Amino acid sequence: MKYFLILFFCSFYSLASVPYEQIHCPEYNEALALELEPNKKYFTDTVRARVESTEATDAEVYNFVKQFGENERKIKLRSNELLANEIGATVVYSMKYYRDKYFGRKNQLTTHHVPAAVTYKTPYGYLAGDSRGEFGGELVFVDSSGSVKLIQDMNVEDIYQFEFGYVVTEGLSHMSSNNGMLYLVTFVNEKPQLSKLYGLIGSPKSSLKLANGELLVNSREGSQVLSNDGSLFRVSCKGS
Repeated sequence: MKYFLILFFCSFYSLASVPYEQIHCPEYNEALALELEPNKKYFTDTVRARVESTEATDAEVYNFVKQFGENERKIKLRSNELLANEIGATVVYSMKYYRDKYFGRKNQLTTHHVPAAVTYKTPYGYLAGDSRGEFGGELVFVDSSGSVKLIQDMNVEDIYQFEFGYVVTEGLSHMSSNNGMLYLVTFVNEKPQLSKLYGLIGSPKSSLKLANGELLVNSREGSQVLSNDGSLFRVSCKGS
C-alpha cells in the first residue's frame, strides 16, 4: 500500500508539472481583429439599458401570452432598424415579454431594445450577440427579411468564423460562478443550428484570432487555443 501511494503521488506531481506549449499571446487589437474578419462588427452602447415598460391589465397579459405555443418561449422578437440607424449599430433587436427576463415586472409588459455588441454577417443573415453580465444576454439570428430568432440565452463574448462553422465564445464570471463555453453554429437549410463545442476552464476575459487563424481564449485561469482542425488545448503565454 505504501508503495502504491508513493507511485500515485509521483505520477500526480509529474503530470501537474508537465508544461503547456508556450506561445506568444498578442494583446487584443480591435482594428486588426476586424481586418482579419471583415464580416464582423462591434458596437459599444452608451446607454446602460434601453427598456420601456407599460402597465398591463390581466386581460392584456393573457392576450399577450396566449399568442405563443405551450412550449414556445414567450418573448416577441423583432428587428429595430430605426433605432439601429439612429445610434449607428449594425443590429438592434427588441424583445417584448412579461416577466420572462431580468427587467420584467408584475403587471407590466416590458420591451427591451438591445444593440448587439457583436454581429457577424453570414450568407443567410446576421448572427448577433450581447452580454449584460449577471443581467443576461442572448445569441440571436436576424435573417435577410429582418425576422429575429432567439438561438439561446447566453453571455456572448465574441463570434468567429472557421471552416467548420461559426464559433461563439460565451461565459460569465460573477461572485462564485466562473463558467465558459465554446458553441458552434452551423446552418442547415439556411437555419442556424447550435451545438456545444467545448467547456472552457473559465469565463473568457478576452479572445482573438491569431495570424495563423487559430483562436486564443484568455480567462482568469489561463489560456486555451482552438485550432483550425477544431481541437482545443491549453497554452502558456510568454512575454513579447
